[in-house]
Amino acid sequence: MRKSLLISATAAALAAGVLAIAHPAAADDGIRHVDNTAETCTDTGAGAASAPFCTVGAAVAGTTAGQTVEIRGDLYDERVTVTASGTPEQPITIRFVGDAALEGPNAGFVVDGGHDIRFENLQAWMFSDDPVRFTDPVLDLRDASGITVDGGVLEMMAAETPGAPVVRLSGVTDSLLTDFSIVGMRLLAGITMDAGTSGVTIDSAQVRQARAEDVPADTPGIRVEGTGNTVVNTLVSQFRGAGVLAGPSATGTVLANNAVTYGGSHGIHNSGANGTAITNNTIVSVCGDGIRVDGEAGGVSVQNNRLNNGFNGIHLYCDRALAGQEVEIRVDGRAVTDTVVDYNNTYDGVTASTRLYSWAGATMSLADFRTASGQAAHDHEVPFGDPLIYDSANSAAPGFQLTDTRGLTRADDPERPNTGAGPIPYADRGANEYHFAPTARGSFAPDPADGSVTVDASASTPRTSPIASYTFRFGDGTVVSQTSPVASHRYTEPGDYTVSVTVAGGDRLTSDVSQEVSVLQRTASLGLLSVQHRTYAAVAGPYLRTGHARLGAGGHFDLVDAGSGQVALFARATGTYVSVNAGNSGVLAMTKIKVGDAERFTMSRNTDGSISLKSVSTGRYVGAMADDGGVLLAGQAQIGALERFHQVMITDADRTMTARANSRFVTAESAGTKPLIASRTTAGGWERFDVLDLGNGQVALFSHANGRYVTADNAGALPLIADRYDVGGWEKFTLVRNSDGTVSFKAAANNRYVSADEAGAKPLIANRTSIGGWEKFTLG
Repeated sequence: MRKSLLISATAAALAAGVLAIAHPAAADDGIRHVDNTAETCTDTGAGAASAPFCTVGAAVAGTTAGQTVEIRGDLYDERVTVTASGTPEQPITIRFVGDAALEGPNAGFVVDGGHDIRFENLQAWMFSDDPVRFTDPVLDLRDASGITVDGGVLEMMAAETPGAPVVRLSGVTDSLLTDFSIVGMRLLAGITMDAGTSGVTIDSAQVRQARAEDVPADTPGIRVEGTGNTVVNTLVSQFRGAGVLAGPSATGTVLANNAVTYGGSHGIHNSGANGTAITNNTIVSVCGDGIRVDGEAGGVSVQNNRLNNGFNGIHLYCDRALAGQEVEIRVDGRAVTDTVVDYNNTYDGVTASTRLYSWAGATMSLADFRTASGQAAHDHEVPFGDPLIYDSANSAAPGFQLTDTRGLTRADDPERPNTGAGPIPYADRGANEYHFAPTARGSFAPDPADGSVTVDASASTPRTSPIASYTFRFGDGTVVSQTSPVASHRYTEPGDYTVSVTVAGGDRLTSDVSQEVSVLQRTASLGLLSVQHRTYAAVAGPYLRTGHARLGAGGHFDLVDAGSGQVALFARATGTYVSVNAGNSGVLAMTKIKVGDAERFTMSRNTDGSISLKSVSTGRYVGAMADDGGVLLAGQAQIGALERFHQVMITDADRTMTARANSRFVTAESAGTKPLIASRTTAGGWERFDVLDLGNGQVALFSHANGRYVTADNAGALPLIADRYDVGGWEKFTLVRNSDGTVSFKAAANNRYVSADEAGAKPLIANRTSIGGWEKFTLG
């Protein structure tokens, strides 16, 4: 039972962000080792690592200033009194490591008259299987000073109400208890500080009770007496009495950034204490008043608190005497003379708003409270999450903390107006400063050219904290964290990957965006020349259209292997795959970076050397609409003229041909109305050609001079001329690559090589049976 409660308490503490703490490793010098599981342990030695003490008490008994007792092993049924003291520069340190803990019906520590003693990860569990009544605290600090408790878990699992709190401070001064957890059953109190205790801070603790219905009604979570004590950033939950009680002898107490939940009585009760700062606390679902100030209390400040007690009166351990009388904020007795109430948020979703406040014994609404008290000018009555809670606290209030209960700095939400007061007008009400996560936005750009993906998160926007880091996960186990928003990764294998980027603010809040991306192997980079229109398909708005006389960047596509004999087209202009929209007549668009059936095609070669693409998703062929410049769509069941395209490799577009015979450029003379001849010293539009890939090593030449194909006219008997609208037998050539880097063209019309006849003085003609100097050309 004890272990399950411990696990539950620890999990809750971690969720609240108040328990986890990391400690640096200590050097072995000056360490008195304790390990009751070691075969060599002995209580007569010096506590060396090789011969540790068997008991904690033996190790602690001989300590001197600057030494550390390091406790490992298992459970120790001991109550240990620390009699030695350290100095501020050389404290005595008692450190628990691993699973080691004090456990038993008398388990705990006593410091009586000592000073400068530090407990690290203190583990002490007062527990018994027998129905005993515990009479001592787990941690008993008496007339001590300079005590530090840094981390740990203190338990008291009682069969009946014990006669002592879990932690008791009597006459303790100048001490700090931080980052620890108290959990118990039927507790008299979690922590008590007597009138002789001063200058003590309880910070980032969790004080919670597992069962409270059968204990006295006046059992508080934390009781504060004495002068100048502080309770901050602490969670108090499920106590039968007040969550935090400041008694009559408490003076100058700061209660800030605390959360009190599911209490059986009041959330925070100032019972006659003077000079108390009750600031930025969150009080939810307690049975009594959220905040109560009464008795002879004077100089009290109640500011920036958030109260919501919509479940009043339903807990099994509620003090039934309070039923029907509870309010969110109550000020009675002498306290009405000078208590300051302002910048709070009170809300009760069950009780009518006429019962939110009480002033001098009269219960009233917020509006009536303002009239009766002259206070609460900036109080609000809104539910949790309402914008009025944010950026609206008074940072000049007594006890105001620069960080919230989690240690987060105050943060300005740029989406909300600053309506607070003081030097930080954007602080929030309640224990938590509401940091809103940044918004992650990312563009994901696959590149088949090198099998990579680039993620650009530059469009991500911060909220309450500047963006501090970007973490990219590329789906193959590669994780890249950096401060800049752009990252690229090259994959070793093609495939589909889930790629994400997590954007983190300086407050550690994050958001992420992810995308499935196909990274496929490129087999070619090409353009598609419509056979019907003799113009190129290219990106035009959201679609692909023909009508482009030249192969420009908008018409560059990567042909990629989509597996199973299928291909996909990657539009380099948009960084996306060409997709068939089956719901829009099969129109082709560029919207996807992941390849599915809508992005897959089968490619077939036609008898004229052109290719056709058949959509896998629709089973229809891609073609251009009949009008020139028509939209491409996968709409036809059979291949017609509109469904045929010539492949032009990007590297083979806009080429020039220089004849080796005379080092002149080949031109389609007179805009293609005259035969080709190698006669130009400079290259313009008439001297430029696209080399079409017809398959099987054959090509065709598409002239820029007039948008027509070059032909070996009259079966090669006449000179070459660019005057054909289609590619037939006379328009096909075999491209021969010569060892000297030049190329030659062999006409399919007559199996003769094209020659710059008479050293280029005559037009090109396919009339040679072998390759010589006149039959060689350089492609530029």
